[in-house]
Amino acid sequence: MATTTIYADSRGTVIHIGAVEGEALDAWNGARGGNTTTGNSVIASGNGSMGAQIQATRGGDFQGYCYRTYFYFDISEIGADDITAISATIIGGSSSAAAGDWRVVRANSDNDFGTIATSDFALVFNSSTQMTSYSNSASTWNPNFGGNLGVNTISLNATAVSNANSGGASAQELCIGLINNTYDYENEDAEENFGQLINGVALASTGTGRALLTVTHSSAGFGKNVNNVTAANIVQINGIATANITNLNGVSA
Repeated sequence: MATTTIYADSRGTVIHIGAVEGEALDAWNGARGGNTTTGNSVIASGNGSMGAQIQATRGGDFQGYCYRTYFYFDISEIGADDITAISATIIGGSSSAAAGDWRVVRANSDNDFGTIATSDFALVFNSSTQMTSYSNSASTWNPNFGGNLGVNTISLNATAVSNANSGGASAQELCIGLINNTYDYENEDAEENFGQLINGVALASTGTGRALLTVTHSSAGFGKNVNNVTAANIVQINGIATANITNLNGVSA
């Protein structure tokens, strides 16, 4: 097994501010479900955010804010190897803000979004307006504050690994979204003003603040057992790399 570190190529936060509503539930639903650029703003560098917020207005109404952060990784350097495990390491933003559970989800069908735009808010939704989870939920977040670098590492699930492998040697890529778990991913009803549940996220393109993936991978192997040796343990046959063998003695790989 080999382990490769891959840094994010693109990054950014999109914030959607919903309309003022008389009920907290309506305010949050309006913020979470926004699929247009109206009311959206972006953060492309520095300190981004993920999370959920309901704010009471002076008139007694409510307004919702939804924060989503995205990272894109080009993992084509893994080549033809089989990816067996992936973990993501995200650095917290440089503030003491750390509140609310969170989760990693699939974003943008794993394509590069380039420079973050207001229209990227809804990248977390698939064609059926549902989200695809790439991790379990996490209840703690470490900010980059008070001498703490703010390292947050989470294991990605089998769905993420499968999608990373599906591109093949020439097109492996992964795009992830960081969101609030309870109110954004699980879409739990906001029956009351839950306040500010926001985690700061570093959006650095260089240095120690960069988001990264740790990818564990192994040689793809011939794909068939040979002389009772399992395929995963075969690297070469008669001096030829298994990646270059399509069949052996008429048996397809």
